Amino acid sequence: MARTFNYPTWSALTLDRQCDTPLHGQVFDQLRAAIVEGRLAKGARLPPSRQLAQELQVSRNTVILVYERLLAEGYVTGRVGAGTFVAAVVPEDRHPRRAPVDDGPDAPAATHACVATQGLSRRARSLLDLRLPSERNGGFDLSPTVPALDQLPFEQFARVAAQYWRSEPAADLGYGGLLGLPELRAQIAGYLGEAHGVTCHAAQVMVVSGTTQGFMLAGHVLADPGDRALVEDPGYITRVAALAGGGVALVPVPIDLQGLDSATFAAYGKAKLVVVSPTNQFPLGSTMPLERRLSLLRWAEENDAYVIEYDFNNAFHFSGRPLPPLAALDRGGRVIYIGNFNRSISPAFSLAYIVMPPALTDAFTRAHEVFSFHASVPTQGVVADFMKSGQLAAHIRRMGSRYRERANLIVHCLQTLCGDLFSLSDATAGLHIAAIAKTPLDDAAISRRLLEHAIDVPALSAYCMGEAVRTGFVFGFGNTAAERIGGALGVFAQQVRGGGFERAND
Repeated sequence: MARTFNYPTWSALTLDRQCDTPLHGQVFDQLRAAIVEGRLAKGARLPPSRQLAQELQVSRNTVILVYERLLAEGYVTGRVGAGTFVAAVVPEDRHPRRAPVDDGPDAPAATHACVATQGLSRRARSLLDLRLPSERNGGFDLSPTVPALDQLPFEQFARVAAQYWRSEPAADLGYGGLLGLPELRAQIAGYLGEAHGVTCHAAQVMVVSGTTQGFMLAGHVLADPGDRALVEDPGYITRVAALAGGGVALVPVPIDLQGLDSATFAAYGKAKLVVVSPTNQFPLGSTMPLERRLSLLRWAEENDAYVIEYDFNNAFHFSGRPLPPLAALDRGGRVIYIGNFNRSISPAFSLAYIVMPPALTDAFTRAHEVFSFHASVPTQGVVADFMKSGQLAAHIRRMGSRYRERANLIVHCLQTLCGDLFSLSDATAGLHIAAIAKTPLDDAAISRRLLEHAIDVPALSAYCMGEAVRTGFVFGFGNTAAERIGGALGVFAQQVRGGGFERAND
């Protein structure tokens, strides 16, 4: 083993032997700062204590004291026989530190922010004003919309991937087609037809690099800056934000446990777009009945508007036969259907798809060509082969049974522990359940406290855009094994009954 570490972090450690702070305190402060600031990555291996002591010319006991303190405070983990590693979750992840606000005349950060804002476009300034909920943490229990990533059939997937690369797919290593890999588009069209009744041809399917790109393309093709889009409230704000980035004005429309009701649209004025998730809405988990689906399609035709159907939870249904998506009912070419592989395989693949009405394929293709957000072609090839082999269908069937068990368990636990405090959404599809508070509470404060227990239950109020703010919580069961659900919900109930309903009606 080399006698010195040549990494910049170790080279940058400096010691002041005349300082009142002991040497182990100086080393701890600098290593902690490197971890918090990200200069030492999560999972990075720290050098052996003896080696770092030689590098710094201090006693080994000094370095041991540093490592023990880092371990005690949660910044590193120790593996017997392997060494010391930066922790995957450090204290600052659970308690984010905000920079102090200084309104005085010598506040350079505020001044710089003001100067930077002066040069921004109106679109950029509108995005800065948009309140976005924080991204969920898949490493914590009960995090919504995160699938059981540890249950992916890795062996079968590895076999399919190996076969793909052994086929020497030189043709797939260029820039790829404008609409995506033909094999994957054909598999998607077949899947949608068989599983969801969406009749489409591969020529109508476009593969994109993530759902956000799908929304961006739809906004550019179908709306001009200043046009209005009716969106669900509460809703999936981080997705519709892509429309706002293109200058579309978002108009929040309150929904109930049956989703959007087009009968209320007259009160919101003329709109060019409607964004809806009729199968399993996020965050309320509502399912739109057939009558409302047909009514929405009639409204779109009568008002020369388009509907963006975001069907992100289309793979998993737990009760009865699911209602057909809007795209399966559309006869007027008014629905743009967006789906992805985030729940059925993994969000890490960053693969989504758009099903376009035939009349819009040229416009979407040109927009895709201009913006050039092409998904990885080899990834598309592997996923296409995974679907063709039947492994994806088998995985969905297997996980559907497992998710049904977890959904029933989470409903039972919530009803037993705090059913008097919440109204629960139906657990008939998807990977999440909403608990709507019967009495207003500070759901944001409780959600923050739960993060300290490695439990990620977002506040329902974080997804509200309009004035009518509902409080409650959004529970996921995809990434949480059945044996952990009861304990996590027990902690949740303790936090809620420990004063959460004392929120002032301000």
